[in-house]
Amino acid sequence: MKVAFYTLGCKVNQYETDIMKKQFKDSGYQIVEFDEKADVYVVNSCSVTNLATRKTRQYISRAKKSLGVVVLCGCYAQEIKEDKENLKNVDIILGNEEKKDIVKYIEEYIKTNKKVYKISDIEDVKKYVQKVTLDEGINIRESIKIEDGCNNFCSYCIIPYLRGRVRSRNIDQIKSEVKKVALSGVKEVVLVGIEIASYGKDLDCDLNLIDVVEQISDIDGIERIRLGSIEPRILTDENIIRLSKVKKLCNHFHISVQSLDDTVLKKMNRKYDSKYVVSIIEKLRKYFDDPAITCDIIVGFPEETDEEFLNTYNMAKKIGFSDIHVFKYSKRKYTKAASNKNQVDGNVKNYRSEELIKLASKLKEEYMKKYIGKTEKVLFESYSKDGYLEGYTSNYLKVKVRGDRRLWAKVLEVELLSIDEDLILGKL
Repeated sequence: MKVAFYTLGCKVNQYETDIMKKQFKDSGYQIVEFDEKADVYVVNSCSVTNLATRKTRQYISRAKKSLGVVVLCGCYAQEIKEDKENLKNVDIILGNEEKKDIVKYIEEYIKTNKKVYKISDIEDVKKYVQKVTLDEGINIRESIKIEDGCNNFCSYCIIPYLRGRVRSRNIDQIKSEVKKVALSGVKEVVLVGIEIASYGKDLDCDLNLIDVVEQISDIDGIERIRLGSIEPRILTDENIIRLSKVKKLCNHFHISVQSLDDTVLKKMNRKYDSKYVVSIIEKLRKYFDDPAITCDIIVGFPEETDEEFLNTYNMAKKIGFSDIHVFKYSKRKYTKAASNKNQVDGNVKNYRSEELIKLASKLKEEYMKKYIGKTEKVLFESYSKDGYLEGYTSNYLKVKVRGDRRLWAKVLEVELLSIDEDLILGKL
C-alpha cells in the first residue's frame, strides 16, 4: 500500500512525520508524494495560526478527492477534539500522542471500515515517550527532537493546550539517535522541540539544553549542531559562555522575541523586557564572531498602538537582526488574548506586517553584504540537474555554487562572490 504525507507547521511536526514514515516503511508500506495516487493520505497538522488551520482543511479536501483513506493528526486534530463532527472528509483523527501508533490505527480502519477517533487529554501526559527513533538520516541536516510541551502560557499561544506541559526526552536516547544518524552520513543536527529552552525542567537529574549540546558535540561524525528556536531567558551569561566553547555549535541563534515594546511584551505574558533582549544579543556578539541572530515578531497584538509597533520596528532596526520572521497576530482558541475586545484592524495588521517584512529584507541583505569577498565553510545539502550545489554556512547564509554531484554532503570552503535574491553565489 502507498502512503502520502503533507506536513504543516514547525520542525517538530516534520520530525514526527519522519518518524511516522519510518513506522510505515518498517511495516511494508511505500511512501509517495502527496500529489501522487496513494491508498492513505496523512495530514500532519498545525494550529499555531488561523492560516495554518485553513491550509490544514484545504489539504484534507485535496486528499479526499483522491478517494484514499484520509488521516488527520497533530495539533489541529487536538484542537477540534470537541468538534469532530465537522470533519466529514476525515476517516481517522489522531491526537499528538496517538499519532505515535498511526500504523495500528490505519490497519484497524482497514479491517473494520469504521471511522477511528483517538485523541487523549494532553494534560494527562506527564512523560516524554518515543517508541520509534530514526535509524538513519533522511537529509544531510537532520532535526532531532529533544523535548515536547510548553509551560509558558503566553497570552496569544494555543500550543500549551495542544502539546501539554514540558516533557524532556531521555539524554541517552537523544545521543543514541544522533549516533545512528551520524553513522548514516548526517553532518549537522538541529535540536528541536516545542520549547527547547525548557529542556530538563521536568527531570529529576540536573540537565538543561546546554548539557545536551555539550554531550552531543562529543559524537563522532557530527560536524555541526544547530539550535532551533529558543526562548531568550535561556541565554544567561553562564550559558552563553558555555555555548561559545562548543566548537561544533553553529554561529546562528533564532530567538523567540515576539515584540520589542515593553507594554506589549507584558500583555503577551512574556517574562522579559526589551532591555533584556538587547543585553543578551550584545553578549552573543561578544562571545561569538558576528553571529546570525534571527527572531520571530508578532504584529497587531490586541491593543498594540502605532507607537508600540514603532518601538518594535525601531528597536529591531537598531539591533540589526540578520532576518526577522514576521507573523500577524491570530486569535486562537483557549487563549487570553482572544477574548480581548480591542482587536487590531486587519488592514492595520497587514500594513505593519508589510513594513516589518521590508525591514527584515533590508537587514538580511546588509548582513549578507558583509560576507561578500570572504571565504566560508558550506555544508552542501542539495544538487540540481543544472549542475549547482546549494548549502548553508554555519551562520545560515544560503550559498549556491557550480560543482560536481560528488561534493554533496561535504563541508567545503567557498569564496562568496555576489548576492542573488535570498542567497549568495560563490565558487569553490
